[in-house]
Amino acid sequence: MAAGLRALFSRAPLETRDGVLEFVDVGDDYCDNFGRQWNLFRSVQIDSESLQVESAARFFAETGWQASDLGGKVILDAGCGAGRFSEVAVRAGARLVAIDLSSAAYACAKTLEKQGSGDYIVARANIFDLPLRHGSFDGIYSLGVLQHTPDPLGAIRALVPFLKPGGRLATWIYELGRFDYRPLLPRTWIRHATASWPSERKLVLSKLLTAAFFPAGWGLSWLGRWGERAAFFLPYAARHHFGRGDLARQWSYSLMDTFDWYGPLYDDPQREADIVRTMESAGLVNIRRLPARGMAIVGERSV
Repeated sequence: MAAGLRALFSRAPLETRDGVLEFVDVGDDYCDNFGRQWNLFRSVQIDSESLQVESAARFFAETGWQASDLGGKVILDAGCGAGRFSEVAVRAGARLVAIDLSSAAYACAKTLEKQGSGDYIVARANIFDLPLRHGSFDGIYSLGVLQHTPDPLGAIRALVPFLKPGGRLATWIYELGRFDYRPLLPRTWIRHATASWPSERKLVLSKLLTAAFFPAGWGLSWLGRWGERAAFFLPYAARHHFGRGDLARQWSYSLMDTFDWYGPLYDDPQREADIVRTMESAGLVNIRRLPARGMAIVGERSV
């Protein structure tokens, strides 16, 4: 564990277990589904294990950084999951603090351990109660996370004080467009009906739906873009565009993302204008949407 990074913490952990600093009471974990998800599917999105560059490509597209920007920089991964982006940052030479509220932090620790080297700390902590010192980070990123918190805009406001002047906050959040098409999707109605289910039961449901509709989604994938659009209305995540020849990977990816649909307690897409206003009110400048797939918005803390 990186001793130098320990100085960034404002209080002592409750315990240290399996290389993870614990700052969370188990009763405060509102996203235990992600702990289950990322410990079950830890390696699926890890570039070094899938031999893909998917996570690296997404990381740099959604943060606006290049690998050369991160060498020696102190970076916070706010919602690390299994460590798909943590691995990318550490490989680029960042000094990384990776946090997650759920037990996914343990999956991230395993991912980073496999690097064999690197300057990083993994902690289990709450974005709304970070045990860190203000003004500590050259950059913070939170990609695909904040919509699963009880207050996405409040989470942005909570993260900004931990940036150094000139430091960048990079976010990727589910977008709510002018027309909310979600009520038209079967998964929306299924999610409402199963909202109170425990995560284990939701995982069973995800397995059943994936098994039932996987052949239809695979067949539609051969129809190109129109087939992929039609598959969007199936009640499982049809991830066949990741490679039609590798059915095992398609199955794992589809099941993982189907559970990602139904598992979270919170799922709250945001409008671009609200994100921008929140960043402005929190003291960020040079706010812009990046040309990434989905809503990637970054800003820098004023100097």
